[in-house]
Amino acid sequence: MTKAVLTLVALLTLPASAQNYGLDRRDDGFRERLEVIQESQAPVIGPDQIDLSGNKSGFETGVTLKIDGTYHLFIGEMFGRPHLDLRIAHWTSSDAIRWTRQGTVLESKPGRSPQNPFSEVWMQAMIFDDKADRWTLFYIAYRGGNSARGEASNMDYEGIARRAVSQVPGRKGIGGPFKDAGVAMAPGGRDAAMWEGQQGLDSFFPYKVGNKWVTLHGSHNHFPVAPWQVGVATAPSLTSSVWKRVPSEQPSPMEGLFIENPIVNRLPNGNYIAVYDNNHFAPNQPDIAAKPYNSVGYSISKDGIRWHQGRSLVVQSSEASNWASDLRTPLGLVPEQDGTYTLLYTARMKDRPFWGIGRVRVKLTMASPE
Repeated sequence: MTKAVLTLVALLTLPASAQNYGLDRRDDGFRERLEVIQESQAPVIGPDQIDLSGNKSGFETGVTLKIDGTYHLFIGEMFGRPHLDLRIAHWTSSDAIRWTRQGTVLESKPGRSPQNPFSEVWMQAMIFDDKADRWTLFYIAYRGGNSARGEASNMDYEGIARRAVSQVPGRKGIGGPFKDAGVAMAPGGRDAAMWEGQQGLDSFFPYKVGNKWVTLHGSHNHFPVAPWQVGVATAPSLTSSVWKRVPSEQPSPMEGLFIENPIVNRLPNGNYIAVYDNNHFAPNQPDIAAKPYNSVGYSISKDGIRWHQGRSLVVQSSEASNWASDLRTPLGLVPEQDGTYTLLYTARMKDRPFWGIGRVRVKLTMASPE
């Protein structure tokens, strides 16, 4: 999940025609809008948090759930070098403001190298499998680059989406322990799309649509440089190890330049919403200017397969709440009883070399039909 800033700058300096990757640019005219109604003025988990358990650099990628009144956050902890040394931890809270670390769920394996396929582990999804009556944790595992083959030693390669299953049955088993259950989706294959690249999988989020499962799977090519994009694939069950790519959604038109770590919810109106890291690139929206460092992306799908071009949601709109120099990844929408949603996100602090976790409350509104 390393964000190569220089790479993005290079992409942005290309002429517009060179940035057109042949996407079906479905308009962003969906009526659903997210509106922030409350912002935190500081991270809810920051560098001064009690029990960081040696976490030196902060947090990146994860998912938030609310079960029986308790918030559960499964999050990647950058315990050493930012975006290079990671483990997955479990935190809980009664109010999404005061958090307690419950423990480490999954460790990467020390010794980052081309021969170590668990050099990094990145949290993706926590899904309850009704059929198995178990929680399933999905994560991406990477190997390091091989300089002898011309690969960059500080980049991720051949990302594989893997499953780990709670050993405690029922919804009470959300805390684990978790046992690895093998590969969910591997890069490549006969139906792999041309846009998928050397990074392998960088995102994997499964969700139920009717009687089948759908996933948004992401990838990126390091050399030659290419956008970070996502595609759509389907499988008959959550335990599938083979996901069939949907040809018309390779890639999805949500974002043409950068999208990572989408998390999907079903809305009360039956549509699907995805929130994701869009690296602050807003589409051509006259009502929402591109504002670096303070926005995340979201998109809507009526059928869970075909997604609209995404929009940007500014989550640090006031000077008092603008504590981040690099706003990154939303950690999912958590429905609340009053119809609003809690949204956590990761961001680098302005005054500390630490990626903290911010919090906003948002509501869903419907724009007038055009």
